[in-house]
Amino acid sequence: MTGILVLAGAYIISHFYRSFLAVLSPYLEADLGMSSAQMSDALGAWFVAFAVSQIPVGVLLDRIGPRRTSALMFGVIGGFGGGLFAIAQSPTAVLVAMVALGVGCSPVLMASVYLFKRSFEPRRFAALASTFIAIGLAGNIIGSSPLALALEAWGWRAVMMVLTGATVALALGIMVLVKDPPNVDNKQGGQGSYLDILKLRELWSILPLIFFIYSVAGGLRGIWAGPYLAKVHGLSATEIGTITFWMAIAMVAGSFAYGPADTLFNTRKWVVFTGAVIAFAALMFWVLNPAASAFQVAIVLVIIGFFSLCYGLLMAHATANIPDHLAGRGVTLVNFFNMGGVGTMQWVTSAVYRDAGGDAEPLIAISSVLWVYAACFGATLVLYAFSKDAKPNPAAV
Repeated sequence: MTGILVLAGAYIISHFYRSFLAVLSPYLEADLGMSSAQMSDALGAWFVAFAVSQIPVGVLLDRIGPRRTSALMFGVIGGFGGGLFAIAQSPTAVLVAMVALGVGCSPVLMASVYLFKRSFEPRRFAALASTFIAIGLAGNIIGSSPLALALEAWGWRAVMMVLTGATVALALGIMVLVKDPPNVDNKQGGQGSYLDILKLRELWSILPLIFFIYSVAGGLRGIWAGPYLAKVHGLSATEIGTITFWMAIAMVAGSFAYGPADTLFNTRKWVVFTGAVIAFAALMFWVLNPAASAFQVAIVLVIIGFFSLCYGLLMAHATANIPDHLAGRGVTLVNFFNMGGVGTMQWVTSAVYRDAGGDAEPLIAISSVLWVYAACFGATLVLYAFSKDAKPNPAAV
């Protein structure tokens, strides 16, 4: 259990790195001349690097275990990325640092999920994963108003150096405290592959929603809330930090709430679907009211944050169909879709933002971004409605 706790600390840092640009944006614009689109590209690079890394991470989890995989990648590559960010002198350096941070953070959640799948009863998986994700979301809280206060007090470079030190220290803790579960052999022979997982028809209507749903909360919280509130409503970094703080609180609360919901209602599909519909409705309000007040947008962000954080339950829905000998590859493939969706959508939305006028026309540009999110979210939600449920207690009537 001590190993899970230190992994949770690393996961908090991981969430910080994927969410801090919204608050840091005024400083990066002032010191390095970064535009909103460039910051969106940098955040997208984090998510894409994270997603692509899931492929080797899955193989490493199955072959060498979660301890060495997570400790070495988080400490060495993540530590390098944090240090580079702290001394960055250009938008390009920030982009490279974000790539390294994405790769370094990529094994942390999956190492924990691997341990949950291999070491606990299947019916506890959703609750364990959702609780772990909720704890990690504390990084979103740290990356909101507390970060804004720290930036004002010490400057962004000093803050990044402290976080880099924390990254390396946690990696050392993982190496010492995490215990690998015993290996599992495939009774049918061979180690299996990602293609074997993709052949599972039960996943075909689930993976598209996994690809898009977190991209909405992750993209809005990670970057677009910042430029919108600053350029449309003239809010300061501290005020933006306050709003994103409450969205982060909602994301934590939502993840905790989803954890026991599948066993309470004995359904994974319909709990996810109901929450996703509510999040989609909130997004559509903003889409149809792009000039809504800052208070209204804050309420929308809180609703989206709470109801879209069903990833633990979605993961349980998907991985219920994946055999144990493919556990590492299975959970990382699911996470590839989850994180790859955020990264892909950041690049798509940054292109849309530029084409719609960019920083010169922020209201029009961000309105176009919201329409893209809504269209993708709605389409995958319809597809998910046709998925097959995976009840945590199939024997219950």
